[in-house]
Amino acid sequence: MTRLLSRRTAVASLLCLSLAAAAQADSGYPARPIKLVVPASAGGEPDILARLVAHRMAADLGQPIVVDNKVGAGGLIGVASVASAKADGYTIGIVYQAVLALSPHLIAKKLFDPLADIAPIGLISVSGNALMVPAKSPIGSYAELVARAKASPGKLSFGSWGEGSAGHISGEIMKKAAGLDIQHIPYKGSNEALMGMLGGEIDAIFGGWGLASTQLKAGTVRVLAVTSPQPSPMFPGAPTFRELGIPFGLNSWYGLVAPRDLPAPVLKRLEGALRKAVGQPEIAAKLQDMGMQAQSSSAAQLGERIRGDHETWGRKIKEVGIEAR
Repeated sequence: MTRLLSRRTAVASLLCLSLAAAAQADSGYPARPIKLVVPASAGGEPDILARLVAHRMAADLGQPIVVDNKVGAGGLIGVASVASAKADGYTIGIVYQAVLALSPHLIAKKLFDPLADIAPIGLISVSGNALMVPAKSPIGSYAELVARAKASPGKLSFGSWGEGSAGHISGEIMKKAAGLDIQHIPYKGSNEALMGMLGGEIDAIFGGWGLASTQLKAGTVRVLAVTSPQPSPMFPGAPTFRELGIPFGLNSWYGLVAPRDLPAPVLKRLEGALRKAVGQPEIAAKLQDMGMQAQSSSAAQLGERIRGDHETWGRKIKEVGIEAR
């Protein structure tokens, strides 16, 4: 009995020492530079946003944050590299709604599980997508688009930034809800889709708020509707899908994540630094210029948003009949 008690005491002592060592290690975080994976090419929206936030977070954390662009599979390769990294806080990643909530439903070969393989850190911004037509178009409202589409089935067309993109699926949801026969024309990117529309190749496009806001100010487009749950102050008078009777409404968003099983003290440190960065007035101003609204959150709130959006996109993709490839 004495030997058994001695062994238990020894094991308990070792456990306490291990926990103390872990706590001490976490309290010293970060002790070296942090890598921030961007699942997109340099110069794009995710890259610009990542560098903007990294600069502020680095000042708070006292260590450099080095951006690492990993391109491929529509952003999935970059996020997969974060999911498979060591969970020590020295590899984090910027993510957006499509790469966690939409794209995984469209890829037959799963690179990671967006609900199990990552640790959410927090939100950076929210935005949405907009349905646009050229400013010179005879289509002045969503009602007029529906009327023209029903009068001439198969004649109208809309573009997006690619097959299976949020813009494409939003268009398919609109078509199904209103019983429309409108062709989808995929482009390599939003700017290409915009140029195609302004050049007369297509009648309408779905694009991000940044693109829509810039073109609206330039007088080149008219915004017919937005896909966000609430109206956007950036587009006064533009109704939401829900207001038009289309049962869909999601915000696009950006956030930071890390590998799963990230130690709680490290997660708390990163979450706090991100909140401080997003709360800076100059960050909010720059995000607004990019067509976004600064919005911070807790790690748990971002996790809830990922799960909710993942479920919604998965259900809608099945409803419109798009299959994984």
